Amino acid sequence: MNATQRFSAKAHTRPSYNYSNFHKSLLHENNAEDYALRHIYSVENTKALLQRWGWSVEQIKTGIDYATIDVYKHFVYLHIPNKVEKRKETIKIRGISRFISKVDYVDTLIKRTWQKADPYKLQPGDNWDELIAMGNTGDFYEVKLYRYEITCTCHAYSGLQKAFEQDVVATKHLMLNPITQGQIPDKHIFAAWKYLGAETQRQYEYQFTERREGFLKEIKQSFYEKEFLEEIQEDW
Repeated sequence: MNATQRFSAKAHTRPSYNYSNFHKSLLHENNAEDYALRHIYSVENTKALLQRWGWSVEQIKTGIDYATIDVYKHFVYLHIPNKVEKRKETIKIRGISRFISKVDYVDTLIKRTWQKADPYKLQPGDNWDELIAMGNTGDFYEVKLYRYEITCTCHAYSGLQKAFEQDVVATKHLMLNPITQGQIPDKHIFAAWKYLGAETQRQYEYQFTERREGFLKEIKQSFYEKEFLEEIQEDW
């Protein structure tokens, strides 16, 4: 069984289809390492694109099982035939044959992730630059705030990071996106943005600076209060 057949998403593994060399380079013996296919050029992101193009929920549900998503270096080819065989009978469905810019997939990923981000599943960490994210299975992850980025210890963040490492063109679009400007679009990261009152990377950087300066001011004030109390005790 080759790597193509092992991958779990049918849309990426049509046995009679000759995929691009770039697509083949994204397939690994261990299909858990097919990060770009799983996270960026996923079936779910493709469904969202079809919906944006006017497909109904029923049309998407009928056609997605017959989709072929072929990833090239600079674009993606999506094909859904307009005639399929079901229960030994040929039926007509809504089809599509379209080349799609990778910017559309990156943009869709960002929008879908933003919708899933929940700031109410965050709580303060031990330090001013840490937040704790609660996962769906009851696990807790550390969200770390830096000047120009946020990181998370969850598996989704790690997978997204590796997905963009596998595709430099997708990374370019992530860098050029006015919202992310290169920030990995994980739901815990966007939850942290919402928690801090930011909607873009630029706004986050401003909020980070405000948060850091507020912390330093508090530390400085605590220091002077301590000095003052020590002086009073000495006077007594």
